Amino acid sequence: MKAVTFQGPYKVEVREVPDPKVEQPTDVVLRVTTASICGSDLHVYNGRIPLPMTGWTLGHEYVGVVEEVGDSVACYKPGDRVVGSFVASCGSCFYCREDWPNLCLKQNTFGYVTLPGAQAQLLRVPFGDFTLERVPEDVPDEKAIFVGDCLATGYFCADRGSIRPGDVVAVVGCGSVGLFCVMSAALFNPSTIVAIDTYPERLSLASSIGAVAVNINGGDPGAVIRERTEGRGADVVLEAVGHADALRNCFNYVRPGGTISACGAYSEAEFSFPMFQAFLRDLTFKTGICPAKNYMKRLISLTQMGSIDPSMVVSHTLPLAEAAVGYEMFANRTDGCTKVLLKP
Repeated sequence: MKAVTFQGPYKVEVREVPDPKVEQPTDVVLRVTTASICGSDLHVYNGRIPLPMTGWTLGHEYVGVVEEVGDSVACYKPGDRVVGSFVASCGSCFYCREDWPNLCLKQNTFGYVTLPGAQAQLLRVPFGDFTLERVPEDVPDEKAIFVGDCLATGYFCADRGSIRPGDVVAVVGCGSVGLFCVMSAALFNPSTIVAIDTYPERLSLASSIGAVAVNINGGDPGAVIRERTEGRGADVVLEAVGHADALRNCFNYVRPGGTISACGAYSEAEFSFPMFQAFLRDLTFKTGICPAKNYMKRLISLTQMGSIDPSMVVSHTLPLAEAAVGYEMFANRTDGCTKVLLKP
């Protein structure tokens, strides 16, 4: 089959790789109908997260049709249309039972050494009954694909922010996850969402879904937030960048007694946490990898009902053969690129 392979920093190539097959009784093999390039894929692409080998298949956002199932798979059969979490989890260990499947003792992440990725014609999904969810016929790939990672991550970030009706929420970073933070925060009925970024096309999208958009290069997000909070600061700040500078800014935007919820994908080993400030101001800080499985069914339902439209973040759809173009465009933010889908 053809797959997008990592060949070193800033170099991906579509190459022939062996077809996946059922290896364990719980496996499902999918024919991928849509994959996407995630912002965290760029951490591998640019060398921020080093892979120990070249030739590895990338990608962890996917929708597909079941081709083959293992003997223990009970929920799916060939021909079923499904979407999956970016992490394959067993569903039965302590952490899965405690609703933290991202911490599963047997978990593997697609596209990061432990499992070949989803930017390919075929994909092996371990623990298929738990990892996958069925996609209704009236929900197209372009809307379904995001429930397994970046939409779930945005919702997780907003959910952990404990947003209350009438709150002022600041969202730092308006890439696809940040836009999904905006979209998800709106479901909790805040009075105002202030969206902060540097790219006009992203800010335009944030504005189109109801946020007050602030370009940090030409405006003062702190001043905009204070104007709407009688000088206090945001009740909740959602961080969706994954960079220390952005995280430091969150502490400037949040009010005393407020909450910072960070979902940006960090690869740095350390961050100088402002413990004294957090202590004096009674701040709550939350971070972690999204347990996407917990949210997938709910988000599919919200999408099907029209309460949210995840497809609004998609700027480009390319054939799998043009993946290198998509990576370069997404990494360099050219041609107004906000999100790239790949069609095998």
